[in-house]
Amino acid sequence: MKFFIYSDNLNPTQLKRRAPEHKFLYNAYLQDHTIEFSRWSSQWRGGLATITPSQGERVWGVVIEITEEDLKELDKFEGDLPEGAFRHLEVNVVSEDEQKELVNTHVAHPIGKFKAKDHYLDWVIAGVRHWKLPDECLEMWQLFRPQ
Repeated sequence: MKFFIYSDNLNPTQLKRRAPEHKFLYNAYLQDHTIEFSRWSSQWRGGLATITPSQGERVWGVVIEITEEDLKELDKFEGDLPEGAFRHLEVNVVSEDEQKELVNTHVAHPIGKFKAKDHYLDWVIAGVRHWKLPDECLEMWQLFRPQ
């Protein structure tokens, strides 16, 4: 299954732990969406990122191929969130060479608005850098830093 990852799962250490059999396919973005922090993570002690519709914005991430077993592990969120906190959604992503493809991703069932902690953002940004996502992606994550 092709799956779009866009937040803490971008970190290669976490991705290897949660989806050990994944295969990188390509960098891509989700048009007309943005990041918001609408779930609380006790592991990160702060907001956990999800996507939400937002006209004219885009969220960069990576499309990977994962097995059903990997998907089950990703869905567990290492026991940090209750079952059903996130759902799967089919989305159209756009690759760096402007090819569109329908893939799956995670989207949170929102429960509020939370702030992301620096250590969480550092973790995500390490993944952004690892996959060599565009500067606009790095800049977006930097803007979420608490002021």
